[in-house]
Order: sequence, then structure tokens, then C-alpha cells
Amino acid sequence: MFLLRESPATGYRVAQAIGKPVANTYKALESLHKKGAILVDEGANRLCRAIAAEELLARLERGFQKNRRQAAKTLARLRGAEHDDRIYQLQSREQVLERCRQMLARSEELVTLDAFPNPLEEIRPSLEATAARGVRVAIRAYQPANIAGVELFVDPLGASILKRWPGQWLNLVVDGQEFLLAFLNSDGQQVHQAVWSSSLYLSWVYYSALSAELSLGVLEHCLQQGASPAEMQRTLEQHRRLFNLELPGYRKLRDRFGKTSRKSADS
Repeated sequence: MFLLRESPATGYRVAQAIGKPVANTYKALESLHKKGAILVDEGANRLCRAIAAEELLARLERGFQKNRRQAAKTLARLRGAEHDDRIYQLQSREQVLERCRQMLARSEELVTLDAFPNPLEEIRPSLEATAARGVRVAIRAYQPANIAGVELFVDPLGASILKRWPGQWLNLVVDGQEFLLAFLNSDGQQVHQAVWSSSLYLSWVYYSALSAELSLGVLEHCLQQGASPAEMQRTLEQHRRLFNLELPGYRKLRDRFGKTSRKSADS
């Protein structure tokens, strides 16, 4: 920072200006030189000049992106345990939102979501990108929202629910095979409690519950609008598509535990 203001300067002058020992300052300057953050002339005084901040940051960013791509390729080859039924706590708002985005990015067929307005808006771009890939996205919301490509069901009691709850929630199930439940404070900046799990059984149970809640909300809306029994029946049939037993979560659940059952029967 000193060299950005006072370039060029000797190492001795830098040490005096920032109040650090000369030996330590020369070591720091040598490190900055090796990293390409400063230039050093080859004259007797070895004057140091800082690289322009934008030039340095641009080079650092390119280096980071290169390292990130290499790390991603290496880490992708590593395989963890095939099954993990544990429930993990998430500690921060950022961790919750990033886990949601990653879940949406790896979704294949169906996303079901129950979310208050603030967290819903936070992940709106990821929801739209997911829907654009052809994944069905069904959302239970508590006030109208503009999210392209999704099926949005506004709870008829949304306004009163928003007033009654001392916080905001974001509950997500992807393909019936992993889920995230997060309860945030009233402004959505702090986490009261949040968990994530890829337990197939627990994910399928919550997927079923959320799907039923979505269908119930739509039926309540039909009743309020004075829909006929036939209209309500058609609406219910449309929403029964949510209960898709061929989602990845169910297939994996059947393959994993169905084999166990057959082995027990054979023995």
C-alpha cells in the first residue's frame, strides 16, 4: 500500500515509513517481488515500484480461476461414501444459500420448495436457471413473486403466516433424495436452525409432506374462488403429478432397501 502511494522507494525507506524492522521489510519485499506484485530495478539502490492495483488483481483472479478449475477436476475424481443418512447442521446464512444453489444445480427432475419472500428472492436466479434446464420447480410461497418457468402456489393464508412467524424459512427438497430445512431470523441474515441431509428415507418423507401441502394450498384457493367439484377434481389430478414414484430418490430408496428385503426373504 505504501508503494502504491510512494513508488519508487528503497526497502530502507519503506521500512522507515511503515515502522517495521528493515530485515523483515526486505523479506516482505522479496516475497512481493516473487509474486509479481512489485517491480525492482537492478541498479545499486534496488528501487521498488508497485504494480498497478487493477493489473495485480486481474492477474490474481486469473490465477485463482485456473487453480479452481484444476482443483475441481481433481476433486471430481474423488468418491465419498455411497450412502450417508446423517443429518448435518448448517451454521450461516451464506452456507444455507450456497447449499441451496448447489442442490438446485444438481437437480434432475423435480424441485419442491417452501420459502418466505426474502430467501426466495435470494435464490430466484438459481430457480430460474433450474427451470430453464427442464427441471420442474414447484414452489409454495407466501406472497406473489415473479420467477420465470416455475409453478408458484401462493398460500391463501400467506399474509397472516408472515405476520405470525418470528423469522423466515427456506425448505427445499430435490428429486426426493436430499433436503434442506432452514429457519432464519426476521431479516434473513442469521440462522436460528438449519439442517441438510441426503437420507433417502427422510428426504422422501419430507418431499411427500411438502407435495401434500402444495396440493392442499391449491385446493383451499379453489374453495375460496368457488370452484365446482369437477374443477377441483381436475386441479387435484394436475397436482398428483407431484407424487411421482419414479423420481431419483424413490428409485435409489427402492434399489437400496429393496435388495436388502429380498436378501432377507431368500435367507
